[in-house]
Amino acid sequence: MKQILEAAAVGAGGFAGALVRHLVVGCSGNTVGIIAVNVSGCLIMGMLSRDSKYALFAATGFLGALTTFSAFSGHTVELWNSGDSLTAIAFVLVNVLAGLAAFILGLYLKTQFAV
Repeated sequence: MKQILEAAAVGAGGFAGALVRHLVVGCSGNTVGIIAVNVSGCLIMGMLSRDSKYALFAATGFLGALTTFSAFSGHTVELWNSGDSLTAIAFVLVNVLAGLAAFILGLYLKTQFAV
């Protein structure tokens, strides 16, 4: 029974994360939208406790669906193949560096405000 409830938590979180991702990327476009969901996901992940009772819903489900490496990789290749190599390189750098900075900020906020 416990595994079924855990799977349901991951599924519900995944549904919510995919919905939010679709709305954000749809409203702001691929490049900006993907950066927005990846960086905000890193911030939230930094703030989460791995032993939280909400970890399966929030981290595995919601953030797993919100931030996807496949979308990041696919969009990078699309930019590169369209001849926009500078934007592709900037896209990779912004995602990685801003994502790391956001994660570190999330860790800091977690310790400062017991989030």
